[in-house]
Amino acid sequence: MQNNPSHKPVKPLNFWFTVFLALGLGLGLGLLFGQLPQIKNIINPSNNSFDANDEKRDKSIYSKNTNHSQSYAHAVKRARSAVVNVFSEKNIHRSSSFWDLLLGEEEFLLGPQNRHEKSLGSGVIISADGYIVTNSHVIKGADKIYISFEAEDGQENKNKQAEAKLIGADPKTDLALLKIEGKDLPYLPFSESDNLQVGDIALAVGNPFGIGQTVTMGIVSAIKRNNLGILDQEDFIQTDAAINPGNSGGALIDADGNLIGINTAIFSRSGGYQGICFAVPSKLALKITTELKQKGHVERMQLGVSVIDLNEIANPLTAYLLDKGYKEGALIAKLSPDGAANKAGMLVGSLITEINGQKISSAKQVLKIISESQTDQELKIKAVLVDIETGEITQKAYSIQPQKK
Repeated sequence: MQNNPSHKPVKPLNFWFTVFLALGLGLGLGLLFGQLPQIKNIINPSNNSFDANDEKRDKSIYSKNTNHSQSYAHAVKRARSAVVNVFSEKNIHRSSSFWDLLLGEEEFLLGPQNRHEKSLGSGVIISADGYIVTNSHVIKGADKIYISFEAEDGQENKNKQAEAKLIGADPKTDLALLKIEGKDLPYLPFSESDNLQVGDIALAVGNPFGIGQTVTMGIVSAIKRNNLGILDQEDFIQTDAAINPGNSGGALIDADGNLIGINTAIFSRSGGYQGICFAVPSKLALKITTELKQKGHVERMQLGVSVIDLNEIANPLTAYLLDKGYKEGALIAKLSPDGAANKAGMLVGSLITEINGQKISSAKQVLKIISESQTDQELKIKAVLVDIETGEITQKAYSIQPQKK
């Protein structure tokens, strides 16, 4: 091929590619080396080095699992030896009747029968000389009550059992006090429950379904739960620590192993655990068990009043009070003729708004305050009374000394 003298020679394409590539690499390397000190500081800052050879490294950056800060084994170890299994036995005698014959029941042919029933629960030793708290429903109607202790592996120690004596029971709080013979027994005294806060760690210790001692963990979900319709006197700690059949009467402890409550009930639509469980707070349990130990029963005071919540019924009186801004309180529905309230001049239809400086929000609160009062204690009660004819609202104040039931 001949050269054309009128055209300048053309440089090949790969020449320009090489030039631009070289320029790009040079620029990139320049930027990289210029930023290297900053990059090094980000990857390996001098005040937070992970270099294993750096003797000045901060050990707090390593996992805290090595010091067991997230374990509650120390709390469980303190409590578990004081939590026992409670077994009760009941003999039920059933006689055949004429109705069994008419209905073709098998019992008529078999004649009178004895049925042997057992129930299972848990309990907590609260003194070195063998006093044990459990739930009233665990031992209700029992002919015999037995206590078994747990072995180190959490299983029942069948070689360490004792028959227990019932000292007293209080169905209104679902608590019972038992006694076994012994001394220097491991025990867990009641701790202060008034300082509990929602969100505190809670551990439930007991014997669910009889499978052996079990610990479940949750938090304090609520305090002072009442108006649930479970017991006559309610002041529950609510927790999501799992409580199942067999846990009743067991210990609810805090993260340090302190006894803060006695596991009592669950709220469930299925009959099983649904994350809403209740325990009697230790302050109330201590008061009840102390009285059971001293007297064998619990004495409660009364004023001779029947009260209902303000919004429990709809009638002209409650509608008028609600319209006038009274949203809470306990309405007196009935007075006993010989009761202390009637003698003090209280009237049916009065709305109790305050007792001893406490604002009243419900009828159950009134009954709780009255029942927990002392024999020599006067109750300062404030109430409002509506004149049906004029609509005038009058503030009333009373000083009343409750009576024993």
